[in-house]
Amino acid sequence: MQLVCFDTETTGLDVQKEHIIQLSLVKVDTADWRIIDQRDWYILPEGEFDIPAEAEAVHHISKSFLLEHGVSLRSVYDELIAFTEGSDFLSYNGNGYDAPILHYNLARLGLDFHFDGRTWYDALLLERLHTEGQVDENGERLHNNLTAAYTRYYGHPFEGAHNSLDDVMATIEVFKAQISAHGWSWAQRDEFGFISFDRWLMKKGEYFYLTQGAHKGESIESMMQIDRSYLEWIVDKCKWTDEQTREIINPYLGRYTSPFMPMADSPAGTANLPSSRGKKRSKGTITDADLSLF
Repeated sequence: MQLVCFDTETTGLDVQKEHIIQLSLVKVDTADWRIIDQRDWYILPEGEFDIPAEAEAVHHISKSFLLEHGVSLRSVYDELIAFTEGSDFLSYNGNGYDAPILHYNLARLGLDFHFDGRTWYDALLLERLHTEGQVDENGERLHNNLTAAYTRYYGHPFEGAHNSLDDVMATIEVFKAQISAHGWSWAQRDEFGFISFDRWLMKKGEYFYLTQGAHKGESIESMMQIDRSYLEWIVDKCKWTDEQTREIINPYLGRYTSPFMPMADSPAGTANLPSSRGKKRSKGTITDADLSLF
């Protein structure tokens, strides 16, 4: 199987507004973990942009560097599509961050990425499953950032953290260790199979839940009983709600004017980015640990 592991460096954390300034992708053959090919682009955003000092302190990418060395996302779009064609994906927090910010960066350019029909392995979510309830020597909950996970498996941190290409290489090594320790069946899960691009919704098992706001953790079904007007506010008035979220919530409100087109079915039990299949009007269960990604 071929996986494309990807990571981004950005101007900030808001997936709808911030800019990608480095995009790295490495294609690997999981039969022997051989690297097949890679791409690493420093991205110069179109129009005006700033890199806050706190962001530059993390990834060390300056505006002056991008003005001299950066390429536009538009100019590498065709190569991005060709490079990822037919491959599944691997990331470390890509389901919650890197995939959504890529979606919005492309959307601002009038471009699209075909997120459907792919399997999205997120090594962060898998690591959280592995370390759930564990504590360190001081009795504190284990950290699950990429450096901490890599150090647990290999006994030392990796070099180059917060350079997206180095992060990609480290993610591959962490995922290799996860598979070696737990097997592919453990990695093929659907508990966190959906995180909406605007991060309003997540899906666990059969059910959709709010990930933020006054009713964080409630299912859409329970919200129909608790406060239907809150769902109407999300759909009609919230300025950062994406069309994807509107098209998922609208059927619950009895609105069927713009049905959400679900993604293609993927292998049973695999972690996937957005799918509206299996919507079920029942509250289900969700825990604080489930929402820890947000």
